[in-house]
Amino acid sequence: MLVKELRDVIKKYDEKDLNDIIVELYKRIPKKVKEEYEIDNYLINLKDAKKIKKEEESISFEYLTKMVNYFLECVDNDLYAYPNKIINKKERSKWRFKVKKFYKELNKYPANTKEGLEATTLLIQLFKRLSYGCMYLKFSNWNTFGAIGIDQSMYYDNIIKRLFTNSYNETNINLCISLLDVYKDPNELSTFMYDVFISNLESREKKEQAIPLLKNKINELKEKLKEKKKNDNEFYIGNNINDTVYAITNIYFTLDEFEKGIEYFQKNYLEKSFEVKEFILLEEIETYHRYDVWINEYESHQILYRESLVEKYRKFKNIKEIEIKK
Repeated sequence: MLVKELRDVIKKYDEKDLNDIIVELYKRIPKKVKEEYEIDNYLINLKDAKKIKKEEESISFEYLTKMVNYFLECVDNDLYAYPNKIINKKERSKWRFKVKKFYKELNKYPANTKEGLEATTLLIQLFKRLSYGCMYLKFSNWNTFGAIGIDQSMYYDNIIKRLFTNSYNETNINLCISLLDVYKDPNELSTFMYDVFISNLESREKKEQAIPLLKNKINELKEKLKEKKKNDNEFYIGNNINDTVYAITNIYFTLDEFEKGIEYFQKNYLEKSFEVKEFILLEEIETYHRYDVWINEYESHQILYRESLVEKYRKFKNIKEIEIKK
């Protein structure tokens, strides 16, 4: 029903009927929606709510920037995570609505404008805080990306597209790569962000340009790993190394350079069990439906493969033999 149609319908009701309708509709509104749209405040202070809404619609970029920066400052000082006298309990619980609004408003500014450049920077800063909040309590709950209704990988994709729209250069590529170091949302596979990064390398030239920069990242992570031995971060850094190796390997595969991808994976992927390493590698090769490459890699090593791989080998070997006969 359109708003105009709604107005025509409610004209026929008297005051009592309208009151009953409002109460019934209010009961049916989910609590989350009531909080997000501040329904209670709207009903209690109708005039003020309309005034605030009008002011919000005409918000300036300068004021938006100040609001975001103040919010970031409060987050850094744990004012949205623990009781304090600056941000009250009710306000702390509404942090997600602020972020959702910031995300929406900042994305209104085209990436290749002066305001758009600053908006992208602010989006990155928000992204870093949300990612950090997946591991350490910085807000009133841990599921930071779930709270704002935007997947971490999709938020990252938005950042990449804004950066590359403005300028595809080494600086921006390195910035995108550096963001892969953030704490990953446990509700997504850690490789999702790497898949997003690869998907934004739309040409062979861009993929070839990204490979050495990703390799530099691995070298930096390996140095960090040496420093963090027997430290809580050792496991996380090791995962980042493996995810980056995964990205480089897959870029080689998309370039149809399977030998280079396999060689790089074998030399750099951190896994004590060779059979497990082979399982991971063969699973990736399979996604490209290159059964010839899969069979060759399988046959290159005399190891005791798990039964699932043995079965696949028999299946793929048969497929390959059929192709040869044709």
